[in-house]
Amino acid sequence: MSGHSNDTLMAGQGTAAPVLRKADWRQGWILVFSGFLPVMAIMALAPTLPTLLAHFHDVPNARTMVPLLITAPSACIALFAPGFGVVADRFGRRKLMLWCLALYAAGGLCPFLIDNFWAVVGGRILIGIGEAGVLTVVNTLLADYYEEKDRHRWLMIQGLIGSCLGTLTIAGSGFLAAQGWQYPFLVYGVAIPIFLASLFYLFEPTARKRPADAAGGAPAARPKSAFPLKVAVIVCSVTVLLSTIYFVQVINFSLLLKELGLSDPKSIGLSMALPSIGVPIGAVLYRYTTRYGAGAQIFLVFLCYAIGLGGIGMSPDYQTALAFAFVQQLANGMIVPSLITWVHGRFGSEHLGRAMGLWCSAFFAAQFLSPATVNIMRDLVGSLQAAFLAFGVISAVCALIACALHLRTPRPSRASI
Repeated sequence: MSGHSNDTLMAGQGTAAPVLRKADWRQGWILVFSGFLPVMAIMALAPTLPTLLAHFHDVPNARTMVPLLITAPSACIALFAPGFGVVADRFGRRKLMLWCLALYAAGGLCPFLIDNFWAVVGGRILIGIGEAGVLTVVNTLLADYYEEKDRHRWLMIQGLIGSCLGTLTIAGSGFLAAQGWQYPFLVYGVAIPIFLASLFYLFEPTARKRPADAAGGAPAARPKSAFPLKVAVIVCSVTVLLSTIYFVQVINFSLLLKELGLSDPKSIGLSMALPSIGVPIGAVLYRYTTRYGAGAQIFLVFLCYAIGLGGIGMSPDYQTALAFAFVQQLANGMIVPSLITWVHGRFGSEHLGRAMGLWCSAFFAAQFLSPATVNIMRDLVGSLQAAFLAFGVISAVCALIACALHLRTPRPSRASI
């Protein structure tokens, strides 16, 4: 850190202690917009699938290969995020963030410049590797830069801004696709100004003492402890479960609306947009429930999924299903910040990068597990609507377990379950 030798103050008996460089609104907004990049990697191409299929129709097995362009970055996150977490803990956060932003921009813009299917595949893999590092470092820096209260505020802002940017990205990519198949890839150029802002304003954090760190000093002042593998397994298992449930409605709701009598694609799109109002409301709900701890928030997420998915599964018509979908979307607005808060509270600074890498891997691996899981459940219970009900029942059982575990936790430790 530049000027670090002068950033000292006298404390105690003439001892000098380093002054922690404090992050402000500039670092916060950089992390907010950077955190949206991995989501944008999928959203920007989702509306363009018909255009991509039309352009690459000569590719062998095009109906299988072309859709993989959309989901390939998620597979890269699942594969590479744990490794980037180790790198972040061992070698630092800032340089890794800058390199990964550069990879994201290069991979995202590559298909705009090269009209070749395999070049597009290479670009999607490159963008996926970049976003694996970006997502890991962003969520790690939130804990490194900010105290708990400020961290909760920035996570809420991230949820609010993310829902707005998602709508703009989908609308913008649809407009660009009308100009040509390669034009939607231009949206990834937003990584360039984020890279420049990160270059000037992000800094390598100085270790701060956090609740998850062992007593007796900041992690830099004590010997390294073993990575809490048991805690990581619990966190990743709950994340896979919740993320799998999260994608049940996201991926399958349009099919369910069609089964309930809504056949017009335009009406389906508009109907799916209405319950999504619950996502930003869920982000605000997250902020106002932080006082009760991450355990209570995870219980609330499971409860909303139980009511939402269970209600959809028992709805006699699509209007009723939309009302219950709103409750389910409240959980969608809470799930990511609540899980990140849980990870922040369970791991000390020296292990936080690795923990966030494993969490990112678990969350995005579930994106691939969810469709297969829903198909298996549908075969078991007989219909898609019955599968929604089954996942609602599973969520209700998990909510009861989460509530019991939270109530058994001593009050002073509730912030970390």
